[in-house]
Amino acid sequence: MLKSIFQYIYTTKNNTDISGKAIFVFLILISFFSVNAQSLKKNADTIVKDIGINNKVSHLLLESKAENEKKERQNKYINYQKVQKQNRIFNLIELEVQNAKFLLTKGYAYKDITAEIHQLKEWEEFAVKGIVGRKFRVLTDRNLSSTSILLDELLKRTSNRLKKISIENQQLSRTQEKIDSLVAEKNLYYVPIDSVARENYRLQSLKMNTDINLISEKLKNAVDSIQTLEIMGDQLKFKIESDIIENDRLRKLEADQLFTKKVPVFERPDIKKLRIEDPLAFSLKTNYLVLYFYLINNRNSILLMLILIIGTAIFFKLQKSKFLDLGYKKEMLLNIYILNSPISTAILAVLNLYQFVLPMPPLIFSILAWTISTISLTILMWKSINTFVWKIWVAIFLLNLVTFFDITILIHFVGESFLILGINCLGIAIGIYAVINRAQIQRKVYLWYIIIATILQFLSFYYLLNGHYNLGKFLMTKGVYTIIVIFSLYSTFIVVKEINLISKILEADNEDEPKKTLNGISHQFTFGFYLILFVCWVLLMIRNTFTFQSFVDPFRNTISEPRSIGNVTFTFENILTFFVVILLSTFLSRVVSFLASDNQIIKNKNKTKNFGSWLFLSRIAIVTLGVLVAFGSAGIPLDKITLIISALGVGIGFGMQSLVNNLISGLIIAFEKPVSLNDIIEVGTQSGTMKSIGIRSSVVTTYDGADVIIPNGELLNQNLTNWTLGSSSRRSEIRIGVAYGTDLELTKELLLGILEKNENVLIRPLPKIWFTKFGDSSIDLVMKYWISHFDFDFDTRSELIIAIDKTFKENNIVIPFSQHDIHLINNIIEPESEIDPNKEF
Repeated sequence: MLKSIFQYIYTTKNNTDISGKAIFVFLILISFFSVNAQSLKKNADTIVKDIGINNKVSHLLLESKAENEKKERQNKYINYQKVQKQNRIFNLIELEVQNAKFLLTKGYAYKDITAEIHQLKEWEEFAVKGIVGRKFRVLTDRNLSSTSILLDELLKRTSNRLKKISIENQQLSRTQEKIDSLVAEKNLYYVPIDSVARENYRLQSLKMNTDINLISEKLKNAVDSIQTLEIMGDQLKFKIESDIIENDRLRKLEADQLFTKKVPVFERPDIKKLRIEDPLAFSLKTNYLVLYFYLINNRNSILLMLILIIGTAIFFKLQKSKFLDLGYKKEMLLNIYILNSPISTAILAVLNLYQFVLPMPPLIFSILAWTISTISLTILMWKSINTFVWKIWVAIFLLNLVTFFDITILIHFVGESFLILGINCLGIAIGIYAVINRAQIQRKVYLWYIIIATILQFLSFYYLLNGHYNLGKFLMTKGVYTIIVIFSLYSTFIVVKEINLISKILEADNEDEPKKTLNGISHQFTFGFYLILFVCWVLLMIRNTFTFQSFVDPFRNTISEPRSIGNVTFTFENILTFFVVILLSTFLSRVVSFLASDNQIIKNKNKTKNFGSWLFLSRIAIVTLGVLVAFGSAGIPLDKITLIISALGVGIGFGMQSLVNNLISGLIIAFEKPVSLNDIIEVGTQSGTMKSIGIRSSVVTTYDGADVIIPNGELLNQNLTNWTLGSSSRRSEIRIGVAYGTDLELTKELLLGILEKNENVLIRPLPKIWFTKFGDSSIDLVMKYWISHFDFDFDTRSELIIAIDKTFKENNIVIPFSQHDIHLINNIIEPESEIDPNKEF
């Protein structure tokens, strides 16, 4: 089209009507471009439409691909998570299986526990023989009380064993439950997609099934066995509880019918029907079990009692050694129990006082303790009591042995009834004999209780003849042991007073004074003393009875009942134990402190160097151990105490610097030993003898007799001079002067002779004499010599000065005194002044 237009223009270019043609061409061009533009737009729209469709298809393809990748990765992640969870479950199952194997390998002593339960059952049947089921014709109070003790012990042992069985059962059952719960997890049965993971799963599943099948069977058998033991224990526990109820009912019935019930005391029982071959063997076995259980359950208290006996015996032995070192003879100490027989006195005092601290002891234990006390008291009274009382005591001692045999008998038979009557007759005879000769009994308290014991024996004789067996035996026992207990307690109180008396004698004793025989404690005591003695007697006489125990048990349960304040749990029994242990440790510490004083140390100086330090360390150890034991006995956790001390440590450190300094200094003194007891020291301006070394301060006795208390910190901080640390020897000197013209060789020879004659001057090292200088009025010399102990210094010096003065006078040797010529020169001559006679002065 454009080509036609150009040809048209070319053919008409010579025409005059050019403008018309131009317009025509212009219009044609416009129409041409308009048509082409529309065609181009249509083409462009078509191209754009095609491109959009292609893009949308591509987008959809990409989205589809992304979604597929997303699902694939999610599946891989889920598979990975499931595999991980599965592995964790396998590991937990393996751990529980190993734990189960450990519990089973550790083993549960099924046979031993079965034997123990059978043993407890055998003891239970033995304990209730003649009480439950086919009963004895005469139920004795001793047998019922012994049975009560045995049943309580068997119930406690059975309950403890059941607790252990229950714990073991819970452990095994809990392990089985954990394994079963893990096996029930659904993730455990997921099969991994990955071939490697799938193979691992197959192997783990195979191993798990094998282990679980094996361990589950063993666990089931173990749990079944434990449950069988638990059933046996529960049955035994129920039986024992029923026996206790029946035994308590019988004890209460016997107590209520004590004065009314009569039995055929002098008729022979049919022992064979009761299946008891030997009543004595049965009684001995019962008493043995009662005593065995008590000693096992209270072994710590018994051990502490033995330690106290040994410590007290050592303390009394040291007292006796001190008196012997002071110049007393053995025959002068017979009236003092502590000094007469320290070991027997310690046994007597500790046994009689400690029985009030022991948990409720059975009668057999109390009888043994009283018998041992009786033997100790017999040794003490052997030479320290008049002949008449000694005869009474020997008769009572023999009667005690017979009564001890009768108390061990728990089953009534006719021979025992006659034995009780014989004891009654002997007791009444001893009482009548003592009353007739009462003037020979100096301590009237003995006579009072002998009369009470005689009345009890008479009542026992009367009630036994009337068929009241239990009442008769009870009164007979209390009648005999009334005298035993009173003699023992009275002597124990005397020992306590003797300790105070001995300390006063030692404090006031003068080694240079002649010694006199020591008199014992006077017979006069206050009313309060006799009241305490009576209360102790009543308590010891009735504490094994059913009535007293029925009264005490609720109180004991009350003080032992746990109570809570916030998160803190306590009992009044623990609090009481805490204070008792603290008081006991304080008392022991004071006893050691008493031993550590200068009046208690053995006279030999060489033995006291380390003795005092060890005693001081013992005091610290006793107090520290006492505090720890007190907290432990009270049930207070030591970790909480540590936290409290740590929290308060900073404040205490700043507020108590001086005290802590003195305490640490005391420990340093004890270990380093720069000073010991009886050392002669100089600290600052103070000098004297070290009297005692305490935890916080020490005491120095000056030469003037004053006791100076010096804090331990000052002993270490100041310059301390110890004249007797390495050795008691000391070098001393005397300085003198002789007149000019004196024969110096003769003077030296005379002085050496004086030194050789003095007993206190040591030959080694040799004494020395030096002439030191020409003085203003004399030739000065010094004598230096050694003495064996610092204490002899002033005495030796005085003796030497007296001897020197006497020897010098005999040999005309002059000790000059200082001479000075004084010349008064007055060069100023004052003019004579006119004196006015009318002037008034």
